[in-house]
Amino acid sequence: MDLEHLHLFLEVAQAGSFKRVADRHYISQRAVSKQIRQLEAELGVTLFQRKANTIVLNTQGQFFWGEAQDIVNHYNNALNELHGLDRLSSQTLQVGYFSVFESHLLKQDIRQLNRTHPNIHVTIREESNEHLVTSIRRGSLDIAYSIEYGQTVLPDADNLTVMPVFTGEMVLGLSRDNPLAHQATVTLADLKQTPILYYSPESSTFLLESFLASIPQGQQTEHVQRVGSIEQMQLLVALDQAVAFFPAGLLATDSPDDDDIVYKPFELDSQGYKIVMVYDPQNQNPALKQLLALKKSVPTGEH
Repeated sequence: MDLEHLHLFLEVAQAGSFKRVADRHYISQRAVSKQIRQLEAELGVTLFQRKANTIVLNTQGQFFWGEAQDIVNHYNNALNELHGLDRLSSQTLQVGYFSVFESHLLKQDIRQLNRTHPNIHVTIREESNEHLVTSIRRGSLDIAYSIEYGQTVLPDADNLTVMPVFTGEMVLGLSRDNPLAHQATVTLADLKQTPILYYSPESSTFLLESFLASIPQGQQTEHVQRVGSIEQMQLLVALDQAVAFFPAGLLATDSPDDDDIVYKPFELDSQGYKIVMVYDPQNQNPALKQLLALKKSVPTGEH
């Protein structure tokens, strides 16, 4: 579809006249009408109701007007971003993260990077672990923050680099109203039929597989469920509708539900986790090298 046809369609829809648009562009009215008919032929529908001295959008035209406006706006936004990237060149750092827990570390790192290298422009987005890894391989991300818990973030023999930046233990979050809240520790047998939640921003099984890898084989796991937001997970736990695992040392204390949740150690040997930075060692982006140098100068956090 020709973008010029869309621009012309939007102008005609606004002006309500082929002649006004033709005069604006110093072309014939016939030329404007021809381009609109070409667009209609391509779409297979009529967009305007043509009258003696004016034209108005019909039902199909009214629908397509909104879609055409979106297409043009998306194109213009993409063009602006491309030009911005071109201006910033190597001073752009594209960062991804898996959840709000990793974002606490990311925020600290980016603030420090901004203080030492204020000319670096940082873009940030949240994705599932699988998409983070794919984006790094494709070059649409420079680096990603993710979690290793029960399994590694990468397949064996992967050419990407994983750098640990924080370590800790997973703890079980449960409502203060839950009888288990009075125990010193919790076992898998204590949970029985209790729903166990894990968070993923997309339909990803990474954390589910990580949890399954951290418990003995043969244990019942059909009650493990995904939620699409940390807020939803905290709310369900606070209301004693489920329990969930949280990374100790990275827990948010400003959540309205946090006062209603207690965190207990889980009686399993393999409940350690690592927050890691994943990147391609062949990536020559100077901004990435600055961030890595900054991180390597600070010892890995351990709680």
